[in-house]
Amino acid sequence: MKEITLRLAATTAAIWLPAVVCTMPATVVSQQKTAAPFHCEKRTVASEPPRALLPERRLLGGKTQKLEPARRLEPVCPAGEVAVGNPHSEGYFHKGNPMLSSYAAPGPEHALPGKFVNSNLMLPFDQVYWKRDSTPTRPVPKAVKGSGDPPCNGIAWYGACYFYASAGENIVADGGGMTLQIEKPVVDDSGGGGHSIGEIAVDGFGNPGAGLNDVEIGFSVAPDQWGDNDPHLFVYHWNNGNETCYDFCNWFPLSNTYYAGMDLSSLVGQQVYVGWVYYKGAWWAWFNDQWLGFIPDSAWDIPFTQAFNIQWYGEVASNNGIPPQTQMGDGLLPTFATAAAMSTLCDVDSKAWVCTVRDLQGAGATQVNYYNIVNHSSFGAVRYGGPIAIEGILNP
Repeated sequence: MKEITLRLAATTAAIWLPAVVCTMPATVVSQQKTAAPFHCEKRTVASEPPRALLPERRLLGGKTQKLEPARRLEPVCPAGEVAVGNPHSEGYFHKGNPMLSSYAAPGPEHALPGKFVNSNLMLPFDQVYWKRDSTPTRPVPKAVKGSGDPPCNGIAWYGACYFYASAGENIVADGGGMTLQIEKPVVDDSGGGGHSIGEIAVDGFGNPGAGLNDVEIGFSVAPDQWGDNDPHLFVYHWNNGNETCYDFCNWFPLSNTYYAGMDLSSLVGQQVYVGWVYYKGAWWAWFNDQWLGFIPDSAWDIPFTQAFNIQWYGEVASNNGIPPQTQMGDGLLPTFATAAAMSTLCDVDSKAWVCTVRDLQGAGATQVNYYNIVNHSSFGAVRYGGPIAIEGILNP
């Protein structure tokens, strides 16, 4: 597996783009610093984001929607410097994708060869996004059990059991975005290695000759990985079916306010605008009110320069058997109006500089008894999560 860790201070990458000037909302919230979660470095790369402002969210058909203003955080590094997350843990941390099927095998768990993943584990889009108005349920997946692992009636991955509640759209675009509410799901990590995530993945599945290529951004609660129970900002990418790593592999940070690995506790309950756009040799990520960083073309064995699918989803990895004890989103099933939300699900046109909300997304869930999704909760929006159906009681 090709995996290269790039550090900002050690690079001389030169993707030259125009200078950027960001407009800032008025409200400023101080960030509480913990023991060395990041450090500041002089900005040394010549690369600049494609434009000063983030892509405009625009609803198709002239529809309008009130958007909450970004809640701006106070910079943690001086002007001219970038915030770089410090390594938060060691070891292998697996990552899923709704397009992947089960793989059960004796441990220890480890990344599989990309060729094997692409040839044997990739699922058809319509199989993942099966929820239609006429088919609200489907047969419950049979439990899978590997050697020494807890039983799993989700998507098995060595000792982990994955569950998804996801929306997805087949579309050729320059990127994708959404308005994501930051949550703090409770993760029962008694089996080790568990996590609960809310994210967007911009995928290149349809690119001829390529397998699972994508870029991902969102929040993650993963006690073993972060050392606490708080949500953290993460970035990730797959390279032709090969796993890479969270936050550091081929990642070039640009912000003096936000950084990969950052504790997002101060934004729990807040809505943030997140996404990716491809521009002049790199995938650029934004978070909330500013550009976060980029991953250059060199990160992929096969060129990945367009989106062919966009996925917006909740992801749980559980290691404690059936039923899973970890929450997704805010823990409520999406029949509740207060369940976790993802809205303005959009695709980017870099020339028009808009992220268009079409409300054409499909939806799917791995195991609706635990985690589910309600599509079209409003135009271009979904609610997702679980497993609580009644306050304090797990859904049977």
